Amino acid sequence: MGNEPKPYLTFRVARKDLAMEAGRVRGILPYSELEPMPGMHPGLLGITSLQGQLIGVIDLRTKLRLPPASRGSQPKIVVLEITTGDRPQLAGFVADRISDVVVYRDRDLRSGALRGKGRPRRLVDFDRLVTESEMAGLWALTP
Repeated sequence: MGNEPKPYLTFRVARKDLAMEAGRVRGILPYSELEPMPGMHPGLLGITSLQGQLIGVIDLRTKLRLPPASRGSQPKIVVLEITTGDRPQLAGFVADRISDVVVYRDRDLRSGALRGKGRPRRLVDFDRLVTESEMAGLWALTP
């Protein structure tokens, strides 16, 4: 493991402090850009668009088995690149609040959480969290 500092996007979902590698973020959109789709899989919230490309939005609360909570006053859709199978793809999730971009070193990651700058933040590994079949389902929504 190297010790080069890396930037992480920190955010909240269901009153939990979370983080992800900032280099994977491709855009942050207002929550109003979410288009709910009736009859969708429970793990999906709907679709959005980034630079003309339709993108499926994942329900991160369900994926992380977090309890229901209010969306917060400033929810955002975070669009990120996920690698499943043989190619990177775009997906989105809703954050109740975007906190900041914080630089951490590898040594700051302990027991799945980034520690050392404010509150500990659980690191979310979207490549492991979202399966290839779920990404295929997102692609089916986005012609």
